[in-house]
Amino acid sequence: MKTAPAGYKPIVLLPGVFDVAPLRDALDTYPGLWNQRTERTAAPESPHHEIDDIWVRSPDEAGSDWYPDADVLPVRPIAHALMTGLQGERLGGILITRIPPGAQCRPHVDPGWHARHFDKFAVQIASAPGQGFHFDGHTLEAKPGEVYWFDNAFTHWVTNESAEPRITLIVCIRTERTRRHDSV
Repeated sequence: MKTAPAGYKPIVLLPGVFDVAPLRDALDTYPGLWNQRTERTAAPESPHHEIDDIWVRSPDEAGSDWYPDADVLPVRPIAHALMTGLQGERLGGILITRIPPGAQCRPHVDPGWHARHFDKFAVQIASAPGQGFHFDGHTLEAKPGEVYWFDNAFTHWVTNESAEPRITLIVCIRTERTRRHDSV
């Protein structure tokens, strides 16, 4: 496991809040969209085993494409607003995660091409006190609509000790920061 260096903050709450009610309502309307792709969650040894996913955009090295679920879930306006606000250079994979009450995403570092070449931004869709995104020495309990950046190159985990599902939209964006990191 890899710990962030002293003084480095691997998770940052960003300014601004999104109206996530339309996305939350669409998720309630289309519950069958959860877990159509289980590459991250199926294996019991996966840190993501206890969570549910909806992939709306592929994390493909050759080029990301929108999946059909993006036609019924209003994620494009949020992704495009993030791209514009962050002066993003390239939009990558996008997924929605749901952590049931009492479940967790276990400690891990995200490997692979996609994880190294995109920054990760999260928009909290649903949450309650008692849920949190964690790094050693850092915890963020985001409220619905809040946006945060996180550095998945360091060991992180997510817990939900609340009585409500924790739902997060994760949008991967290549920014000037990730481009500078690649050139080092």
